[in-house]
Amino acid sequence: MSASTLDKLFTAMQNSKDFPALENTVVSVLATLKDSGKGHRELVDHVTEDFALTQRTLKLANSAMYAPFAKASSSVSSALDVLGTDGLLHIVLSTAMVSATELQEDAGLSRTLLASELARSMANERAEDVSIAALMVDLGWLLTSRFLPLERAQIEQSITTGKAPDQAALEILGMTFQQLGAEVAKRWNLPNEITSIIDGTGDPTLIELAKFSNAAATLIHQGQGEEVQKLVANLSVPGVDKSRLLNLVRSKAEMMAPKAKVTPVVSADAQLSELLLELSNDKRTSVEALASVMFAAFGGLLNTAHCLLFMLTRSGEYRVRYGYGKGIDELKSKLRISAEFKPTAFHAVVKNNVDVSISEMSRLKPINLPDGYMELLPNVKKFIVLPIANTGVSGLVYCDWDNDRVLSQTEMALVKKLRDLLLPFFPA
Repeated sequence: MSASTLDKLFTAMQNSKDFPALENTVVSVLATLKDSGKGHRELVDHVTEDFALTQRTLKLANSAMYAPFAKASSSVSSALDVLGTDGLLHIVLSTAMVSATELQEDAGLSRTLLASELARSMANERAEDVSIAALMVDLGWLLTSRFLPLERAQIEQSITTGKAPDQAALEILGMTFQQLGAEVAKRWNLPNEITSIIDGTGDPTLIELAKFSNAAATLIHQGQGEEVQKLVANLSVPGVDKSRLLNLVRSKAEMMAPKAKVTPVVSADAQLSELLLELSNDKRTSVEALASVMFAAFGGLLNTAHCLLFMLTRSGEYRVRYGYGKGIDELKSKLRISAEFKPTAFHAVVKNNVDVSISEMSRLKPINLPDGYMELLPNVKKFIVLPIANTGVSGLVYCDWDNDRVLSQTEMALVKKLRDLLLPFFPA
């Protein structure tokens, strides 16, 4: 499990704005606190509608400040018994607010709040429990989405290549979203009743309703109403009014459809610059760890088909040490740059320590490529080869494209600077 990911996440959370509370919920809580005729139950109902208020209330009630005076608080009800109305008022007044319209711009938080609403509609008698479960079950995913945007983008790109979400998260974060959420819950000192919902060992009914609600909320956000109906049909929790649930799903889908917005496009060179800064400051411990982040970004931002890291071996050959793209295992075992000089673009890079960029594969003859290249990479339209050299060339960064993507001068310059970060892992 990656302690560095947890440390990075908590640092990002400390240096960033926390999750905002929904404006309407804050107004309702303040009105209930002011009205002496309204009771504890109404406060709990309002707080559990909101992720920011729920997690801050539970964190504070289970913090070192309050832990000596009370047992672990696994519900908002018990947390409010510990904190009192003054404590809740402090939380509400110190929490940033967001309007319902602005909330739609935060897809992760919007999805989580919708999941909580769906969960409450299915279990009126356990509304507080299911609401908290739905808010917390995907804590790792929600925190990654908000505070680790680069890692989130790399995971999403990896998923598009066919990898399962858990496997993609494990490769980028060093842990699954579920493991990350459980570890965060432990650091927050949340009780086992909540941590066990996140790690999947807790109340089976709460876990099933929470996972269903988050999956359904995701599909609603994606406009996949038919898929939500299939989820509802397959839901096996007894006592759920599926007809009522489907009506709520349709209502929410209709409400969200007109408000869908296009996410602002951030240029590739801006994101590459951000990656360069991050990798320069956050040293990786192995060449594979560094290349995995770098190459995933090239795939996502520059639409590369393959990125390969060649390293010089004792035999004098250059072999693939790490790769990103389809068919990497075969490329690792079969693609190599011979120790004997040949008139290939790759040998030109090694001999002259120069960058080579081939924009049209039709200009090359088979003799100008490594043995077996055309059979292993038949769809390549263009490629670049960049040397990694301290005194002599001991490694190569290779990227290819099966599309017409053209790198700008700025993008190419940034790719070269990122390549230079690999130098410490190669012989001086």
